[in-house]
Amino acid sequence: MTIGAILFAVLLISLANSVQYGTYGAMEVTVVRAFVSDIQIHRPGYADEPTLTASLTEQEQGWNDLAESHSWIIATSRRLSGYGLASSDASSSGVTIVGIEPESEARLTNFASSPTAGRALAPDDSGSVLIGDVLAGNLGVETGDTLVLLTQGYQNVMGADLYAIRGLMRTGNPDLDRALVVMTLADAQYLLSMEGRFTEYVVRTTDFHEADRHAAELQGALPEYHYEVLPWRAMLPELEQMRALDDAGNYIFYFFLILLIGFEIFNTTTMSMMERVREFGVMLSIGVKPRHVSMLVAMELAIKVVLALVIGFAVAFAAVYLLSQQPIPLSESMREMYDDFGFNVEGIVFSARPVIFAFPMVAVAAVALVSMVYPVLQMRRFSPVEALRSQ
Repeated sequence: MTIGAILFAVLLISLANSVQYGTYGAMEVTVVRAFVSDIQIHRPGYADEPTLTASLTEQEQGWNDLAESHSWIIATSRRLSGYGLASSDASSSGVTIVGIEPESEARLTNFASSPTAGRALAPDDSGSVLIGDVLAGNLGVETGDTLVLLTQGYQNVMGADLYAIRGLMRTGNPDLDRALVVMTLADAQYLLSMEGRFTEYVVRTTDFHEADRHAAELQGALPEYHYEVLPWRAMLPELEQMRALDDAGNYIFYFFLILLIGFEIFNTTTMSMMERVREFGVMLSIGVKPRHVSMLVAMELAIKVVLALVIGFAVAFAAVYLLSQQPIPLSESMREMYDDFGFNVEGIVFSARPVIFAFPMVAVAAVALVSMVYPVLQMRRFSPVEALRSQ
């Protein structure tokens, strides 16, 4: 019973952790690769109040040297973001205008490189734009149509121009899909009167999970009062809050499950001792010391726990490994629920990261050790005469 209970707990917690890490890992990859990328460099305060006056210039910093001096940077790109009014024959809508370097942006994110209709932008696509598919529906336009953009650019200079719609995008974020207009960086600089300027320097690293550490390293290499280096977690606080809330619920469940396992171990251990009282009495009467009997009981319990943990780890590892090879597809209603939160999740993904096995192994081992303390200490109080008289 003890081995079965521990095995069940390790397996259940490992599978739950695997789903949690796998699903959130897939969501994080989707969100990070959808638009923000791993790290962004701005002027201080730009993330809270994005304005064109808080822009960067090509001459103020050796941007290419910055990338080359850090081996963990695998791609960089410049962006220029602004706001404007998009109009068609049917309607008008406020939009977010993003100027990108198409070739380098494709190595960081996928929002502009995989349109759902039409084609992606090329570096020489002057006078062309990609727009969100929801925005296209609101404006009543499609690929090949013409879009009018009206903006208030740098130092309040008005800008207006006609653009051909080359493609439609779907980022998975409803807010972006209903407002995003993407063009080349050169076109955005001309439209917004921002020649030689950009608002964001975007960085992709070898491992986006290490973005916080890499961002701190970049911040130390740049003047803090001139630049603000933000990892994706700082730019997407709602994602971290959602994960923290989900973690809290899961750990409450784990706590009660492990507590239940602890009571089961305590119960079976106590019952085993009561059934062997006469045996222990005989051992004590022939000269075995109480501490040696206690050590014997502790050793038996430790062997059971270690054996259960080894078997539980083997079963959990095999199950998690097999499930991690192929995500379980989600139903249409579940995908729509994730879409409402801005996440494009196609299936339940299982992670095989070592950390998912560490928590249940350590937690179950700890509660098992605590559950042993009382029965083992009780052995020291046994009287040989009372033990032999017991039925």
